[in-house]
Amino acid sequence: MTTTLSRTCLTASWARCSTNYNLDPSERWETEVLSQPELRFVSGRTQRLIQSALPEMQHLHRLVDRLDFTVMLADPTGIVLSRHTQRSQLSGCRRWRFQAGAVWDEQNAGTNAIGTCLREERPVMVVHDQHWRLCFRKLTGMAVPVYNSIGELAGAMNICSFTAENVVPTAQLLMDALLTTARRVEEKLFHDRFGQAMIMTLGPSTSSSSMLVALDRDGHVQGATHASRQHMNWPEGELSSLPALLPLLDAQEEPNFRRAEAQVIHSALATVHGNVSAAARLLGVSRATLHRKIRALDLER
Repeated sequence: MTTTLSRTCLTASWARCSTNYNLDPSERWETEVLSQPELRFVSGRTQRLIQSALPEMQHLHRLVDRLDFTVMLADPTGIVLSRHTQRSQLSGCRRWRFQAGAVWDEQNAGTNAIGTCLREERPVMVVHDQHWRLCFRKLTGMAVPVYNSIGELAGAMNICSFTAENVVPTAQLLMDALLTTARRVEEKLFHDRFGQAMIMTLGPSTSSSSMLVALDRDGHVQGATHASRQHMNWPEGELSSLPALLPLLDAQEEPNFRRAEAQVIHSALATVHGNVSAAARLLGVSRATLHRKIRALDLER
């Protein structure tokens, strides 16, 4: 995450805190914590996510615990679902509400790593006085989006500290560890859901989402991750209406996704007798996007 991007996220968040939420930064405020029955209900709805994230959170905590960071997983509304921390940090975690059931949504807590990450749907780092509320200005937090098996925002992976001082020298390493953790959680969810399908990658990913697709035997897309949908300009939800991605697989050849994408476009155009506008609607992209892809793939001849 670049410094410019971070500043942009924080500037937008502060503007929302001031104008949209009308939050008083000097107001003393403690994060809301759900009751045990409420937390059990929320945890029950997100059990698959929690279970898939558990080993990855444990691994991440082993990497960051010497820097006094706590690892937390939150749902899309900012409710903390799971936490990993040192025993010596427990009392501080209770004081600062680094705990399961705590609600760190931006609308109420103001600018913070979890809430702002979920609002912006991008990696966020919030250090000390970058928090909107004065009472949170001893805190340091980083968070990245976590996506489920069908490309939807499932929550945020977070590391946070109430004692960390200067994290700038290690910020990129910490963010890379967070991004890797989020991708591994998504990959576990994706493989669990589409384990019987042929799972392939569209290429390397630098975001918190891996570029994976799941194909049936005929090459039709059964599922795609968030990053794949963005890369291919595929719509949200079911993908059954898409033409076959790989109708003919050569078992002796490494799959070529430039060729595959060209094949998809050829198939769509053939289906609608060459009508670009109709093909764009079939593929779930704009007419301009399809024209751009046609030129990039040299399909105009």
